[in-house]
Amino acid sequence: MLKNVNISSKKTSILENLVGNWNLERLYDNGSKVIGTAHFTKHSATRFEYSEKGVMTLADGKKMTCARRYIYKPIADGFEVYFFENPTELFQKIVLKKNNEVLCAEATHFCVKDVYSSSYKFFDDTYFEITHVVNGPKKDYTSKGLFKKIKI
Repeated sequence: MLKNVNISSKKTSILENLVGNWNLERLYDNGSKVIGTAHFTKHSATRFEYSEKGVMTLADGKKMTCARRYIYKPIADGFEVYFFENPTELFQKIVLKKNNEVLCAEATHFCVKDVYSSSYKFFDDTYFEITHVVNGPKKDYTSKGLFKKIKI
């Protein structure tokens, strides 16, 4: 379980526990994958930045570098994720709930006609998963991101 996190108060945001470096493995249902690192940085009490860099290996073996950034903002029962390129555009609002010893959330994002149905699972201070099921006229895939804390 995440230490010192009470999802029903603003005393300690889950984002505080995410600050640092993470190994990232993202698996796609088409056989592609991303291996890389993710980093959460606290810029203020109301702004955390997420960045990731990695190598995507396509199902046919071709490789390419990839990178992504988001802005995270704490809310009373979780956090909101905003696009870094447009920090006023909300990607998803994450309202956490306890399920046994796991903090979980589900969220949706509409990208024109494509729909991102996502689930977030925080198992402890060292491991979490984010799954996106994306359906629509331009996109049709599932990705599962596995994050393991890098201990210094």
